Amino acid sequence: MNKQTLRFVVLAGLFIIPFIPFLVSSSLFFPFITSKAFAFRILVEIVFATWLLLALVDKDSRPKKSLLLYAVGVFLLVMGAATVFGVDPLRSFWSNFERMEGYITLLHLGAFFVVIGSVFAEINWKRWWNTSLAASGIMVFYCLFQLGGAITINQGGVRVDGTFGNASYLAVYMLIHIFIAGLFAWREWKNKSLRYTYLALMLGQVIILYHTATRGAILGLLGGLLVVALLNIRNKEEKRVRKVSLGILGGVLLIVGGFFLLKDTSVVTGSPVLARFATISTEELKSGGRSFVWPMAIEGFKERPILGWGQDNFIYVFQKYYSAEMYHLEPWFDRAHNIFLDWMVAGGILGLATYLALYGLALYIIWRKDGEMTHMDKSILTGLLAAYFFHNFFVFDHLVSYILFFSILAYVHSRNGGAVLGEKYDLGDKSFKIAGAFVLILLLGMLYVVNIKPLGTNTAIISAIKGGRAAGGATETLESFRRAVDSSYLGREESITQLASNAAGLLTGDAPAEVKNDFYTFARNVVAEEADGNPNYAKSQMMAGSFFSTTGAEAESIMYLERALALAPEKQQIYFELGSAYINSNDRARALEIFREAYEMAPGNQEALTIYLIGAIYAGDRSLERELIAKMPERTLIFEDRILSAYYIAKRNAEALALLQKRKQLDPENSAKYDSLILQVQTPR
Repeated sequence: MNKQTLRFVVLAGLFIIPFIPFLVSSSLFFPFITSKAFAFRILVEIVFATWLLLALVDKDSRPKKSLLLYAVGVFLLVMGAATVFGVDPLRSFWSNFERMEGYITLLHLGAFFVVIGSVFAEINWKRWWNTSLAASGIMVFYCLFQLGGAITINQGGVRVDGTFGNASYLAVYMLIHIFIAGLFAWREWKNKSLRYTYLALMLGQVIILYHTATRGAILGLLGGLLVVALLNIRNKEEKRVRKVSLGILGGVLLIVGGFFLLKDTSVVTGSPVLARFATISTEELKSGGRSFVWPMAIEGFKERPILGWGQDNFIYVFQKYYSAEMYHLEPWFDRAHNIFLDWMVAGGILGLATYLALYGLALYIIWRKDGEMTHMDKSILTGLLAAYFFHNFFVFDHLVSYILFFSILAYVHSRNGGAVLGEKYDLGDKSFKIAGAFVLILLLGMLYVVNIKPLGTNTAIISAIKGGRAAGGATETLESFRRAVDSSYLGREESITQLASNAAGLLTGDAPAEVKNDFYTFARNVVAEEADGNPNYAKSQMMAGSFFSTTGAEAESIMYLERALALAPEKQQIYFELGSAYINSNDRARALEIFREAYEMAPGNQEALTIYLIGAIYAGDRSLERELIAKMPERTLIFEDRILSAYYIAKRNAEALALLQKRKQLDPENSAKYDSLILQVQTPR
């Protein structure tokens, strides 16, 4: 294979990458994430392997010396050490299907940085960024169709999400491209058709960014524009830019000031987007998820300050420092929702410092005197980094934003790189053939281990879920779960979680007894193995406890739930599961004690109050029951089926009938349904 062919393969692969955001395969588990991630990994592995051979025969394609090149290398080394010495190295390395990050993704990003930073000349960069801008333009039109109702917004609601499945992910994608479009609009200012094309694209991107209603990204855009304006107020190269900068500065201040003046008017409160900004308050900050998880991250950092916990291990910090007052939020956080805190937890002070160094060195290289960029170029790139930096205070990164960030770093690196590394090294034909064979074997191994096996797990999960829904699909479901669990570490946790959650439906279905027995034996062994193999992971213990509870193995259920409780002592959800297990094992006094502990941790939790009342009914504590009923909203008491069921199971038919009669009064349209339940309660048992 000659040099031209190798270079063509490398360039072709790199120019496909800007279209990765459009990949969404419904045949994959977590399709918005895994489709893009597997495609990126496969492309990078092929491109990197080809580049290795190209670099052996083409000195111009070898890496150039640069502070950023060394900084990326040090960052990868630090995070590699954090992975090895973290609390769960395998999780840190592989991540999971929901995130598809981990150290394996950092290695791919590092390889991408090296290749694109080595082979791209300025003309290649211009074409590549324009390709990425063209892709963002297609995304703008796609999102406009979403806003028009022709295409469904995947996450529901009014926040447009494109092909990302998440409005925040789309927002940062648009945010970065706004500045890239601005950079090229400036460079092509004398060409009216190109100038207006870029400006029109920027307008479309701003419109879509606005409709993502992502506050951090929108504020990041305003902050980035402010930085660009401030840097150009004294631009000595272009006097006209000073006036434009003053206009931008005035415009930003006018937007912010006008919003505060109008924030209580119908203009703002009637807009789903602006209303999100109007609701920002001290009270919201206190009750929001970040007010809980940010202090958790700091506590986690104090515990492991040097190299942190390892990537994707924030969940261990979360379970340890979880507060019962978080009951109104999502049950499990695996990120701190602040990229800097996330790196601080994942890699300690060394991880955070080396990550921040990427920004610092990029800015240093952009602004140093021997650089080739104009003042305006420098200010726009600085504004971009500032906007991205600010945005990351409120969210965490994802694959596409990482790709764009590392592309920017590689662009800065290649524009200001020094001497070529290994410039004097030359390779003979025979050695090249040996190297080619070695690289091919390495590539095939990587493709199989990193992609083919995990893809097998991923598709097997989908097959198992579909099989479980199909009539007579029990055998197919069992075989699919076997493949899912055995294929690879990546996705194993999701496989077992789906296995445990689908067990009850299959075991109570109409499958043959032999299949049910095989399924139960397999599921029991796998679930127990997962929990026993991860004794410090509360979710695994809780999953096992729930599985054994639904399958009637109360002793095992209680054992695993007690373990989970020791790991996450304020997680009320575990108390609820554990109390239910004690009720099923006929220890109702112990169940009531557990429900009481859960309720007293956060009395404002309506769910805790309801379950505490149910425990009192089962335990026969009439005095406590009356006390709790007095605290409960009447409609909740009347229409909560679990309370009705508790009275019925406790053979307190009078109370059950009273609730049903009140339901008839308050919901006369469903009287027939309630009459049927009344007849059931009145029938002797």
